[in-house]
Amino acid sequence: MVKSFTGTAIVSAGNGRLGITKKLVLWSVLILQIGFIGCIWLLQMSYNGQEQQQQMQQSISGSWDLDAKDWRGRRVNFVKNHKRKGGGEEARFSGGGVHCPRHPHENVNRYDLDFYQMKVERLNNTNLMEAAAYEEDLEPSLWCYRQGTLNESHVNEVDYLMAPLQCKCASGWHGRDCGQPEIIWRALMTLSRVSKRAGIAASPLQLREASGSNLHRLYYMLELGPWELLNLDLLELQLIALIEVVDYFLIYYVNHNGSKQQEQHQHTVEAMLGRNNASYLLYQCPTRQNCSSSVVYGQFRRQLWSLCGVQMQVKDLLLHGDSETVYAPASLKFLKYYAKDVLPLQFRLKFNVYGFYWQHPQRTLLHGVISSLNHLHNGVAQIDSYSHTLGDLNHFGGWHCQLCLSPEQIVRLLQSSYHNLNVKLPNTSRNAHIDSFYIQRLISNGLYIDGTTQLQRLRQQSEKYYAPEMALRLSSQFGQLLVNLYDISEEEDDVDNEME
Repeated sequence: MVKSFTGTAIVSAGNGRLGITKKLVLWSVLILQIGFIGCIWLLQMSYNGQEQQQQMQQSISGSWDLDAKDWRGRRVNFVKNHKRKGGGEEARFSGGGVHCPRHPHENVNRYDLDFYQMKVERLNNTNLMEAAAYEEDLEPSLWCYRQGTLNESHVNEVDYLMAPLQCKCASGWHGRDCGQPEIIWRALMTLSRVSKRAGIAASPLQLREASGSNLHRLYYMLELGPWELLNLDLLELQLIALIEVVDYFLIYYVNHNGSKQQEQHQHTVEAMLGRNNASYLLYQCPTRQNCSSSVVYGQFRRQLWSLCGVQMQVKDLLLHGDSETVYAPASLKFLKYYAKDVLPLQFRLKFNVYGFYWQHPQRTLLHGVISSLNHLHNGVAQIDSYSHTLGDLNHFGGWHCQLCLSPEQIVRLLQSSYHNLNVKLPNTSRNAHIDSFYIQRLISNGLYIDGTTQLQRLRQQSEKYYAPEMALRLSSQFGQLLVNLYDISEEEDDVDNEME
């Protein structure tokens, strides 16, 4: 009896411990489930709070945009915090404006828009087996440069037993894909001859095949000079001519104590750039001594990164010029697509005076420089007497329009310290002086500012490179640069031509 009672007690104790263990396990599982559900609830509450905060910020930012739009005419600039760096941000630095409408890695040019795939059709008398064997060795496609080709929709009939495929080039364009403008084609021949003659293996212009992945960015560092000596029409022509080639306009000028004329011209320049949705930075130098190209280049490099999110690369191209020069966009676009590396190159420009209707007897002028960034020292290219050029005496890299100002502006220029021109008084009398009427007579008679050098008259009908293409296309807007308003004989010739 004692033994059976003891066994029963042991079994009961074991069952009790097992029941307690089961209860502990069940309670543990329940607590874990409650904790898991609580974590999910807390995460959901946190997400809803962040979403509400973002909506509030967006609504506030939207009200800032509305205010900025309403106050745009009053020159009030709001910082748009809701836009990320490099995505259309507008700001100001050192008295200038900033506009970055594109993505930092986006180029103003696109390969699929500037090139098209050539359509080919086999000739009827070509053997099919020979054509198939030829196609195995043929490149998968041939892309032609749109601007340099004729009749894009034309289907080219090709005999596979003849020469390799080639695009049909328009007049003044060369190369298999018709991507070389006349000025580049002649420059390449000249560089090749000079390099062979000098025994130089490396060419200052290293080329490669065009592709969308190797497209360079082009920065144009433009010095405006004094605002009161600025031809706004010539500046707008320059911007319009390069708006589809230049990725960032880096424009700088010297501060003149915040004069009213400076403020008006600055607003006009920003309006010009805004109409064409250009990416630009305007920098105001505090003094003329602190406005060297190296100082300005450093400022632009830092501000491009901090305000636009753009990091300048060593293979990017930098063009340096002034407000008197209009560069040929075709050559610049070629360098963006085809140049692997560009040593400092100067431009041989057509030397115009007063307007595109007068040309200096010197004919051309070496001015401006373009280079890959890795060949610059603080934004300055080392140009020596052996530097190569783009352009020759008959094919120009652009137009340099000296003294293309109003007579009143030319008088102010001669009275300032911004020129080194050799000026001659109209006569030796005691009361001789240079005024706007004297300048008008010089422009009318085609005399240089020295009063003795005779300029060469140019006519649009007989001159191949009379003026930039955009000036001729928009002749009503840039008429004063194309026609000599002070030349009576030219007006009579125009009347005679209209009567004929």
